[in-house]
Amino acid sequence: MGNRMPPPQLAVVQEFLNSRAVAHGDDDFATVERMRAWLARHRLAAPHTEFGEDDRRQLVEVRDALASLVAANGTGGVPRRPVTVLNEAARRVRLGVRLHPDEGYRLISEGVGVDRPVGDLLVRVMSAMAGGSWSRLKVCANAECGRAFFDSSRNHSARWCSMAVCGNRMKGRAYRRRRASDGVGSHETLAVAS
Repeated sequence: MGNRMPPPQLAVVQEFLNSRAVAHGDDDFATVERMRAWLARHRLAAPHTEFGEDDRRQLVEVRDALASLVAANGTGGVPRRPVTVLNEAARRVRLGVRLHPDEGYRLISEGVGVDRPVGDLLVRVMSAMAGGSWSRLKVCANAECGRAFFDSSRNHSARWCSMAVCGNRMKGRAYRRRRASDGVGSHETLAVAS
């Protein structure tokens, strides 16, 4: 199926979305301290940047809105509420343009506090949208997993973060459901025939 790694501008966005592990119930943003450590580890904020509970809630709201947008990839229907949340976040952050002699231009986040990492994430999302890779960021169809993954398939049809794990589980469940429903039907037929 090819390389499952997202392009650089999406790698941090994917990790941001996966900062909450649905399967394990763990959340890297459960506390301000854990959020600060995650942002520092991903170079979105300096290690000793001061954040508060409102900042944490804002970052979680942005993550949830981005997750809804990713879940809508390929469905054609983008939910209104997440778009509103992201538009509000974009209004709060200060995005600037920097010209470069070789690279042309690039957007940068100039915000302070939590607005800086939010701005950086939104710049990455916009770059991915402009570059055409955004639609390949998806959410695993296994509801027990829910991880964001990069669909590297030729026809953009991947449904699971891992065919070996989630794909096999989901296909196995579907197979067992079909077998169970086939078994129920054949037992009823035998009972009627005797």
